[in-house]
Amino acid sequence: MRLHTLLLLSVCVWFAGFAHAEENSQSREFQLKTAYLFHFAELAQWPTTKPVTICLQGRSLLRAYLPVLEGQQINGNAVHVNLADAPDITQCSILFLSDLAGLTPVLAEQARQHHVLLVGDVENFANHGGMVQFTLRDNRLKLVVNLAAVKSADLKLSSKLLRMAEIIE
Repeated sequence: MRLHTLLLLSVCVWFAGFAHAEENSQSREFQLKTAYLFHFAELAQWPTTKPVTICLQGRSLLRAYLPVLEGQQINGNAVHVNLADAPDITQCSILFLSDLAGLTPVLAEQARQHHVLLVGDVENFANHGGMVQFTLRDNRLKLVVNLAAVKSADLKLSSKLLRMAEIIE
């Protein structure tokens, strides 16, 4: 599994070598987010075992990078990527939201009922009911985890992931 992850990260870094300096910085950010989403899938536990589907809702540059995860293996199951404009949340294991407006009370309740990990990269995402938020601090990608929201969806995150994150309740 570790070799597989290193290969995935190597491919991401290789793609970054072709971008210009400013684009390269943004490109690396979204490549890292893509790699993190894969690690979330590895390090999260859902109440039932099923293949992992990573969905994207909204307009995000992540759309260009997520297809690299299609077909990757986690515990013998292939990862699927759903880039539909309005993905069916019941088919998602992880739903990445590109804006705070998408994080409605109805969507948060659906995520809770269907055990979907809600991830976003907008300011205050975790404070408004999102589960994992990417944030840039000191030019580094950091994680903020809303542990209460994660637990209410009957999800468990590995201590490896939680050690890297700022935890809010």
